[in-house]
Amino acid sequence: MKVHKPCPVPTVRRHLSSVEVSSGPTGYLIVEANGGLNQQRSAICNAVAVAGILNAVLVIPSFDYNSVWKDPSEFRDIYDEDHFIATLEGYVKVVKELPNELLSRYDHNITNIPHLRVEAWAPAKHYLGKVYPVLQEQGVVRIAPFANRLAMDVPSHIQLLRCITNYRALRFSSPISTLAQKLQNRMIERSSMTGGKYVSVHLRFEEDMVAFSCCLYDGGDAEKFEMDSFREKGWKGKFKKKDFDFVAGRNRIDGKCPLTPLEVGMMLRAMGFDNNTSIYLASGKLYKAEQNLAPLLKMFPLLYTKESLATSDELAPFQGYSSRLAALDYTVCLFSEVFVTTQGGNFPHFLMGHRRFLYNGHAKTIKPDKRMLVSLLENMTISWKDFKDDMDAMLLESDRKGMMIPRVRKFNRKNSIYTFPLPECDCLQSHDSSHGLNHTLEPPR
Repeated sequence: MKVHKPCPVPTVRRHLSSVEVSSGPTGYLIVEANGGLNQQRSAICNAVAVAGILNAVLVIPSFDYNSVWKDPSEFRDIYDEDHFIATLEGYVKVVKELPNELLSRYDHNITNIPHLRVEAWAPAKHYLGKVYPVLQEQGVVRIAPFANRLAMDVPSHIQLLRCITNYRALRFSSPISTLAQKLQNRMIERSSMTGGKYVSVHLRFEEDMVAFSCCLYDGGDAEKFEMDSFREKGWKGKFKKKDFDFVAGRNRIDGKCPLTPLEVGMMLRAMGFDNNTSIYLASGKLYKAEQNLAPLLKMFPLLYTKESLATSDELAPFQGYSSRLAALDYTVCLFSEVFVTTQGGNFPHFLMGHRRFLYNGHAKTIKPDKRMLVSLLENMTISWKDFKDDMDAMLLESDRKGMMIPRVRKFNRKNSIYTFPLPECDCLQSHDSSHGLNHTLEPPR
């Protein structure tokens, strides 16, 4: 497959430096990233791109504390701050905080800086037309919230800023990367029967995910009461609004319900994975873990998690920090032989994209057709042979879609560059050695 390389890295540098030399930086850009690990990652990449559009100096993004994620981590707790700044040098200037003389105008409180609300998926021209004049006048702008505030289709030199940020500048902090490397090595050691190769499964069956989905499982009235209470605590009446419409049975038929560990196990066994397969399970605390995980463990006894691979002392500094724990899962999944995603969300989308980038499109990912899977699981008369045949067909289709690269001839990107980084990010692979851009993570050899 011929891969298009639309913009060599030097072009990005020349374009941005010529703008800066001619006029100097316009001012300072402040953004607040919200959500979990990878929604924040998206916001960081977009912030660098917006800084490039505005010719602004980017202040290290702050993380918004969320009542669901409950993680007070700051940027430097998740990522290597100095590496981030150094990698982007020559592309976008990044500082750790506003200059004191500018901050004093706002009583040394960033929240006193008037913030702009930008429409979702705003194109580059929106920032130039609406935000740039304010930046010129005030010398600083603050945009909050900043989730999904930049369109996917942007000029090629701006798109490359997203690539450089995501695959070069964002390197996990030393505590995270050190433990993640240990977990990866231990996973390889425990996969000796398969030559050190293992399968990673992202299982979204935590209590908050089950509650948010509004799907029904086997808990009856007690489960309904428990989930209603959790929804009210976490989302404050959102699910009681008159315009909120959901039918649990329809959600399941539409493939919107999180798969249970049992359903994931049946799918994998039907696809040909036997009980000698080593599996790394990436997940938060599962809903009724002991009860729901038992059938998956019976089918796959070589199943491991970060909790089973690490000692309690090693994990202690990470407890209570959901994003740092997710970063451990992200790294171990990144280098697995096969990655299995069972639910949508930023984690699998970023991970699939990162694996495509590292392996130049040749990374095995299983993304099941959940509508088809549910209809088969609901069929009480289907034979195991027929179920296996259907799973084989689903696996082939998943492989076909996983290898797809957006057409280039009439290129107008609508899908996520974080899920499909090729062709735009491909040029980084060719220019690494000559421009000092190193992988944030290296695949095992």
